[in-house]
Amino acid sequence: MKNITIILILTIGLLSCNSMTEIEEETKQKMFCKALNNLSSSPNYVVVNIKNLKTGEKKEVCIETPFLNGAIGKEFGIYPDKIDCEKHKERYFEFSKDSALWNINYNLYSKISLDSFAKTINVEEIVKLVKKGELKSKTFNSDKKEQIMFAHLMFNNGVMMTRGCIAGNICELSYYNSK
Repeated sequence: MKNITIILILTIGLLSCNSMTEIEEETKQKMFCKALNNLSSSPNYVVVNIKNLKTGEKKEVCIETPFLNGAIGKEFGIYPDKIDCEKHKERYFEFSKDSALWNINYNLYSKISLDSFAKTINVEEIVKLVKKGELKSKTFNSDKKEQIMFAHLMFNNGVMMTRGCIAGNICELSYYNSK
């Protein structure tokens, strides 16, 4: 019994450490709205909730905002100039067309690969450095998958990330302040 209690306490402790800096949904929604209003050539990454209507699968996906517009266009045949964030309060979208799902990198990574990647970096420390203004950019020398998974983790922890307009592998980081 004592061993089970110790294992339970350690498990709960590890789980709470892993998500210590994750922010609440209301702040994520505000970040989403701010990102949608960024119409520059350095778009923001956002995390949205996607349902694949063909399979019924739902998952979080990180995407640059223009590609979300593109997926909506591919799905419905109408390319919006701007997405009204108020109509998507839970950052939820549904797609059935392969071209729309491909446009948002729906199958680029899984929750398991995101969690594995999170264990290779110190998310909490990175967020602290961004919040203090000591880390303002990150250069990626690897594949697109790592950059998008990094952006996914940053968004869920209150860091807004934009892709550089000239060199897409240099990204700007800023901590979202809801005040």
